[in-house]
Amino acid sequence: MPLLVGAFIGALISAAGTILGQVLISLGIGFVAYQGIDIFLIAAKQTFLGSLGLSPVIGQLAGVLQVGTAVNILASAMASRLVLAGLTSGTLKKMVNR
Repeated sequence: MPLLVGAFIGALISAAGTILGQVLISLGIGFVAYQGIDIFLIAAKQTFLGSLGLSPVIGQLAGVLQVGTAVNILASAMASRLVLAGLTSGTLKKMVNR
């Protein structure tokens, strides 16, 4: 299994050299991060409102203002940028070549 992960990272590194590869990697990581953060935000909102005993109006107001969507987009964009920077910096190349 570690050999398969190393081969996958190596393929990502070689694809990150082109503009199209960088765009596809960013979109893929962004999508995965968006979906994962969305699940986390739903659970966090339920826990937060349940533990504080606030009225549901607070949650509805946050929903109308699209606070969760804004946080989700910002966090997934940062995650995509960090992954792309890691692929092109050479740090992951050293890990794969060992």
